[in-house]
Amino acid sequence: MWRIIILCICISASANDDFETFRKCCPEGQNLIKVTNPDNANVEDTYECLDSAFETTFNITNPRPTLFVAEGVTVEYGLPEGCDVEMIQYHGSDIQLSPNSNHCYDRLVVEVINGTVKQVIPKTIALVCNGSDFNNESDVKITNIRKCCPPGQTFDTEFHMCRSGDEGYDDKKWLIKKLKAFSGKVYEFDNGLHCKSVEYGVELKEEQFSIALVGSTLNILNRSGKGGGLSPQGNWCVDREHTSRRLVARVCTQDCTTYDALCIRKCCPIGQHYLPFSCGTLASRCVPNTDDNVLFDISSYSHRVKKRYGVGDIKGIRTDILCGDDGKIALNKSSSLDWHHLTRDGELESALGITNRYCLEVFDTSFCDVDPYVSAVMCFMKPKPFKNFGLSFVLNSLSAACLTLTLVVYCAIPELRNLHGRNLICHVSMMLIAYTCLARVQYEYVGDKTLCAVLGYGIYFGFVAAFAWLNVMCADIWWTFGSVRTVQPLHKGSAGRRRFIWYSLYAWGVSVSLTLAMFLFDKYPVTEVLDANMGVDRCWFAAMQNTKSDWPHYIFFVIPMGLVVCSNFVLWLMTARHCARVKSEVHRLQAGSVGDRAKRRFRVDKANFVLTGKLWVVMGAGWCSELISTIAAPEVNLWYWTIIDMVNELQGVFIFIILVFKPKLYYLIRKRLGLEKPDARKNGQSSTNRTSSTFLSRTTSSDERTNARVSLPNDNPKQL
Repeated sequence: MWRIIILCICISASANDDFETFRKCCPEGQNLIKVTNPDNANVEDTYECLDSAFETTFNITNPRPTLFVAEGVTVEYGLPEGCDVEMIQYHGSDIQLSPNSNHCYDRLVVEVINGTVKQVIPKTIALVCNGSDFNNESDVKITNIRKCCPPGQTFDTEFHMCRSGDEGYDDKKWLIKKLKAFSGKVYEFDNGLHCKSVEYGVELKEEQFSIALVGSTLNILNRSGKGGGLSPQGNWCVDREHTSRRLVARVCTQDCTTYDALCIRKCCPIGQHYLPFSCGTLASRCVPNTDDNVLFDISSYSHRVKKRYGVGDIKGIRTDILCGDDGKIALNKSSSLDWHHLTRDGELESALGITNRYCLEVFDTSFCDVDPYVSAVMCFMKPKPFKNFGLSFVLNSLSAACLTLTLVVYCAIPELRNLHGRNLICHVSMMLIAYTCLARVQYEYVGDKTLCAVLGYGIYFGFVAAFAWLNVMCADIWWTFGSVRTVQPLHKGSAGRRRFIWYSLYAWGVSVSLTLAMFLFDKYPVTEVLDANMGVDRCWFAAMQNTKSDWPHYIFFVIPMGLVVCSNFVLWLMTARHCARVKSEVHRLQAGSVGDRAKRRFRVDKANFVLTGKLWVVMGAGWCSELISTIAAPEVNLWYWTIIDMVNELQGVFIFIILVFKPKLYYLIRKRLGLEKPDARKNGQSSTNRTSSTFLSRTTSSDERTNARVSLPNDNPKQL
């Protein structure tokens, strides 16, 4: 009885072994080679194993075997014998696991046609005897696993290259275990990632993504709950991460935002770098990596992107730069003129603009006693015409000089230091700060980053405060013309002082608040749209002006100043309306002390109104033209921008002409210098009554004007 049981067990085990037998065509360590003679139709195609003899004869390097059989499956070797062999290519269909000698499986790697070697993409095929009852259907499939690096190597995500792994490391068993692909019997291992020319190979680490193999499809899910998806066979590879010893996957994609990745372009293929032809030049060729000291370290680029935009931990690599006939130009990272960095979208921003026609690569300059370094190569871009910064320096310096003279005149003459004059002094002083800093920036390149940032904030604060004080003057003249809200006489000088204090709180408060907010968002970034990066690469907002990354410039400068310009225009129109109504009332007044005071006060206010309008035109017209041209046509001709810039750069000259080139100031300056005789004013009055009356009216204090206004007989707004 016991003998029968033991015999049954043996027969069952033998039958199971017969079923779990994989027929491999070539011995372990060898692959298939196909020999074809198309010129001789009488000679059948033959299949041989790529042994050392074939390797020597045809100078072929035999790829490492890529078919791996799991434990528990018996492997037999040998080609079908005694029959005409037919090739059947395996396309993911089931395979037979049986000891039948009329078929076998293996990888075809080389084809010899009439004695000429032709490398082919390795593929699994079945060789069967013609006419045999070969049934290529079973419940067993070959599981395809694409390994990123060659056997025995692991992938380094820090330097984006394959490196030698640990000794004794069985990469095939390790990958099967990490992917939990235990249901397979036979595994087909391919090497490398073959993305399309428009796709990036995104590197996904196990600690950030859940990576699972379902059949021959890689299922990827971001552990944070966003990003990922299915990657079909051929569009992915997996490997052991070099430093963490964990699983890493590389996936082909055109949309890097799917994985929240920073995608860049590498000049040479993975595993190669640039070797300059000689010292002193960056003209180079791609050569294979043979030294671990030549590393593709792009941390200086990715750290900046991570700081500004919060991305950069996940990277995608694409290896190409298609410049056509334009040629390439290498940027010298150590030169301040060749400054460049990456944007959030993985584009390259430099002094020439923003482009995606670039690549990064490590230059091996060790033979020149210079440490290898990574820099950018970009397609040659035809230089766009740029403005003459030497001329801009001269014009800004001229404006600063004129503003200085204006400030000296208004500070030195007591008659000009009334409420309106004090507003003008604050306005002009802020314009002087802005143009002085601007002239220094355009004089020569500022290498000191701290000084560059200080000059940038000086330009910003100066212009913002100047616009704020112009807004104060427009509001003041509107208040003077358009609002009589009391009939009580004010104490001399007290009203003007109080109003100046309120004006100062508004103008300085707005200017300091905007500047401080921009500084804090710059120092402690929250989002890229609020990160001005003042003093980075240029002594102004870091983003290229009029580009999609120029949001901080618009938020902190263009939009606030636009609101000020628009409000000034509205106030000016409202003042003009009130001016016309007051003028009609003044002409109805009878002669007398009240009528004369009202007329003098009206002439003073009207003069200030006209003066404010001129200042608005000078400061607002250039800004409006620049804004409209930016929105409507960012690529307008250089001559248009040159004219606009010249108008803006000469604002100090225009302000000097408007404020100083007046007959009354000529007289006051001569009087201050002691050049005017005491009776000269009388002579001037007899010669031209208009000039005299204008002078007297313009030197009337604000309190006298207020008292004159409240004594008008028509205080009812309805009668005006």
